[in-house]
Amino acid sequence: MPAVFALVDGNNFYVSCERVFDPGLEGRPVVVLSNNDGCAVARSNEAKALGIGMGQPYFQIRECLEAHKGMALSSNYTLYADMSRRMMSILGHFAPEQEIYSIDESFLRYEGFAGWDLTAMAAQIRQRVKQWIGIPVGVGLGNTKTLAKLANHLAKKHPDFKDAGVCHLNDLTPAQQQHYFATTAIDAVWGIGRRWAEQLKADGIHSVADLKATHPHQIKSRYTVVLAKTVQELNGV
Repeated sequence: MPAVFALVDGNNFYVSCERVFDPGLEGRPVVVLSNNDGCAVARSNEAKALGIGMGQPYFQIRECLEAHKGMALSSNYTLYADMSRRMMSILGHFAPEQEIYSIDESFLRYEGFAGWDLTAMAAQIRQRVKQWIGIPVGVGLGNTKTLAKLANHLAKKHPDFKDAGVCHLNDLTPAQQQHYFATTAIDAVWGIGRRWAEQLKADGIHSVADLKATHPHQIKSRYTVVLAKTVQELNGV
């Protein structure tokens, strides 16, 4: 059995940390601002629904927030670091191997766990983190880190998964995987920024399925060896 990776990350992490200590922020549009209160560095789902963008200057969103009884908060990186340490400590108990990727993201690696219900374990992870520290998380599982990141995107964004907050690609049939990959934009793939996404689309590669079906050698010659490796990982290699 190949290894399975789980990518666990906090939902709107900075905002979620603030809500733990101020429950009155629940259900309201909330934005966390950069060090000098210049621009938005985190947004609640309610703020995103208002069209507030990541990195948008505060002076552009202030009136919108006030009109919708929203809040703009100065960043508190000491709080976020402390909550991150707590979250990563909890996650470390759920797998023999853990790689902390960022302040709110961690890869868990499972190998030799044939017969284990990793989807159920992912649900337990979500429940434990929420119960112990109040942070909602999403969990994506796949046979490579790139697939786990993609599954996490589906777990948080796709209506078929976001209620459960878990997506395990190995639970899906090949036809189901093809459906989700074909309907997911290329910029959902780990490491593909705007510049690469625009170039790929210009070359006729619009969806995850399009990229997955492209030969790695073609990608290597046209783009980079890093992107070719991404294509391999999308194919479980």
